Amino acid sequence: MIKVHTPPLNKKPSWLKVKLNTGHNYKDMKSLMSEHSLNTVCEEARCPNIYECWDSRTATVMILGDTCTRSCGFCSVKTGKPNLVDDEEPARVANLVKKLNLRHVVITSVDRDDLKGDYGARIWYETVNEIKNKVPNCTVEILTPDFRYHKPALDLVFSSKPDIFSHNMECVKRISKGVRRNSDWDRTLNVLKYAVENEMLTKTGMMVGLGETDKEVFEAMDFAKEIGVEIFNIGQYLQPTINHLPVERYVDPSQFLKYKEYGMKIGFNVVESGPLVRSSYHADQQARLYNKKI
Repeated sequence: MIKVHTPPLNKKPSWLKVKLNTGHNYKDMKSLMSEHSLNTVCEEARCPNIYECWDSRTATVMILGDTCTRSCGFCSVKTGKPNLVDDEEPARVANLVKKLNLRHVVITSVDRDDLKGDYGARIWYETVNEIKNKVPNCTVEILTPDFRYHKPALDLVFSSKPDIFSHNMECVKRISKGVRRNSDWDRTLNVLKYAVENEMLTKTGMMVGLGETDKEVFEAMDFAKEIGVEIFNIGQYLQPTINHLPVERYVDPSQFLKYKEYGMKIGFNVVESGPLVRSSYHADQQARLYNKKI
């Protein structure tokens, strides 16, 4: 596991303060998720941007249940034995997207290593198709697990033709086993490379503050760019509970600006870099930048 610096970083810096906005839109979004019996990564992963995003009526829907088969040290989504697959879920997601009249939607999921054969790819395929059929003007971004790099599962997901395919590297390679012990950093890169080879508009992201160096961050960006990733997100890791990995450092906003400058210099088309940036942060704006390509 990753060593904790001493003294512990108990106090968050001022730039990590989040404005709580639980107005009409926030409450309405919460009600709609409940009405459609859907989960969101916004809630399950305790995203700090939930108030901003829900107030602007955007959310990242999490399919295939709320229980993950893996146990990553940074993630607050619960781990255990998942429920049976809900075959009606794709239609409910599409109905929500239609009701919200979304221009862009982000879909993610828990890992379902228990679903031998396709690891949940069928539900991914059906969800994207349902959305495209019911809301044809809405672009669809998917943030997927690695499907254990099972190519038939990935092929099925790709065949649904999502507008953006995203899969996160999460952290730098050296600390990866301590951060997500049931995943594999090289497998993640293989998934991203395979997506690029299948002509997906490909996106990845990572967190800092888990024990990496800035040099390693730049090297991780190099790896992603070399395999053809076009969109890169990078944000500050925040410890969800005391049972999760501690924060090793709080990265100053000026350093996030350097990450962005470096990413644009080496050729990414979009780099979102900031303390509160998360995988789907400003996803709608990113999609609009690719409007002609999409």
